[in-house]
Amino acid sequence: MTTPPTSVDRPLWRLLPTMASRPLVFALVIASGLVSYGMVVLVPALTAYQLGGLLTGRAESLTLQIAVAVLVAGVAAWWQTHIGHDWAYRLLKVLRLRLFDGLERATPGRLLGRRTGELADIAKNDVSATETFFAHTAGDYVGAVAVSLASVAVVASVDVAAAAVIAAVMLLIAVVPAALSRRAGEQGRAVRAAAGAVAGETVEVIQGLRELALARRGHDVVARVLARTEELRAHHRAYARRAGLELVATELLLGLGLLALALRAVAGAVEPRWIPVLIVLGVSAPAPIATVSATARTLGDVRAAAGRVLAVIGYPPHVREPDEPEPVRDALPGVAFGHVRFGYPGSDQEVLRGVSFQIRAGETVALAGPSGAGKTTLANMLLRFWDVSAGAVTIGGVDVRRLSTGELRRTVSVVPQDVYLFHDTIAGNIRLGRPGATDAEVEQAARLAGAHDFITALPDGYRTLCGERGASLSGGQRQRIAIARALLTGAPVLVLDEAVSGLDTEAERALHDGLSAARGTRTTLIIAHRISTLRRADRVVLLDGGVVVASGTHDELVAGSAAYRRLTAGRLDAS
Repeated sequence: MTTPPTSVDRPLWRLLPTMASRPLVFALVIASGLVSYGMVVLVPALTAYQLGGLLTGRAESLTLQIAVAVLVAGVAAWWQTHIGHDWAYRLLKVLRLRLFDGLERATPGRLLGRRTGELADIAKNDVSATETFFAHTAGDYVGAVAVSLASVAVVASVDVAAAAVIAAVMLLIAVVPAALSRRAGEQGRAVRAAAGAVAGETVEVIQGLRELALARRGHDVVARVLARTEELRAHHRAYARRAGLELVATELLLGLGLLALALRAVAGAVEPRWIPVLIVLGVSAPAPIATVSATARTLGDVRAAAGRVLAVIGYPPHVREPDEPEPVRDALPGVAFGHVRFGYPGSDQEVLRGVSFQIRAGETVALAGPSGAGKTTLANMLLRFWDVSAGAVTIGGVDVRRLSTGELRRTVSVVPQDVYLFHDTIAGNIRLGRPGATDAEVEQAARLAGAHDFITALPDGYRTLCGERGASLSGGQRQRIAIARALLTGAPVLVLDEAVSGLDTEAERALHDGLSAARGTRTTLIIAHRISTLRRADRVVLLDGGVVVASGTHDELVAGSAAYRRLTAGRLDAS
């Protein structure tokens, strides 16, 4: 499997379809830029024209017109800011939704090797950085070019040479960021990559604080974060130097242009009445171009951010959706693994080497075996986190590759060994399995999971906040809440991947009692090591070296399988 790219080429061009997704608002944004920049030039030009008349004894009162223009300028500036940013943040919402769709499609295989902090930095900071492109590019660029060209045309009607000077200044101001765009892009990518590395290191340190404290390695890791921060600072300084160079060049060009116009006025080439207008337009006509050039100085960073965002949005599906998906027709389907073979990408060794067994509808089967036997990998085949290399996994007789991802997720619910709880109430975390569930249904799921008693013993009961990653709860409590969440979905197929490993004996017994009460209503696959769990299953399938080596009840395997006896020898939870 090919690792997806971390960026894409020409990202700003690829954002244009997103900008045009709301054509009416897009048109209004452009119109607001035209009006706003038009007023930026018109107000000083009218004032200068009136001043020229006063200085030459040809006074013409434009006070009312100037007052109206000032009022319109204020309203136009507000309108441009309001509609531009409102439009931009609506587009950011679309980008974030598309980004999370990309992450979901890529889970889990295409995200291997990507750090949580780096992905969070893309979802938060990189998406936000594109706001500059949306809010300050479309309306600003169109408005700036149109108004500046109109201003040059006005000056040309007075003095062609002066118009040529202003046009040359505007052209050079626009060329400076274009000439340095490649360097800006490289620097922007370096800044974004360094920022992602800092975010990745920081999140990793926060998540591993306990382990770092126990190992007394906190200072070493903090030093690594500081080193990453120093790299980011160096990239920012290089970026700022280049942006500063562009700013100096722009200001120098504006000054030189104004000097050229002043010399032309002193030489008597312009009628005295038009000199104030010429000088003002010499400053204000290039001003919109200079403003968007200031925006362009930041586009290297924006381009890099957009490239990282679009790379995630464009992640291809980790597994291919069927062209014509089929439904699971059985209300309570069975599950079958037929000659399943699989090896992880990049490895020459097969983890599963022809696994075949069935779980009948409503049956509970425990999957046992030594570490590395392929138990979790087999569950991943059922969940389609990976696709089989050969053979087939079926639910109700339908190959899982023929099911849509949505249909598969509705049919199979899973409780992983590593449980994740959100910073929400206990009820909210359980209800994640079915947001529309009533309080009574949430409580019933908690009872089946053996969680109701400890929840009600808490001061706030089901309204107790779990904390980030369930930090305020014990491992066993988190496990039972995750089981309740899975049961609440009502999915007819349930996978418990070492889900009872964190439970004490009493909690495990309560869970098994709840599952026994619902026996026959779900087809259940349990990956387990505890003898108490193995004994309660209808059947145990023993996996070793990627193949099934024995199958039967716990007692049958104890009597007839030496491999099973070796696996369970010395277990203390035999009661």
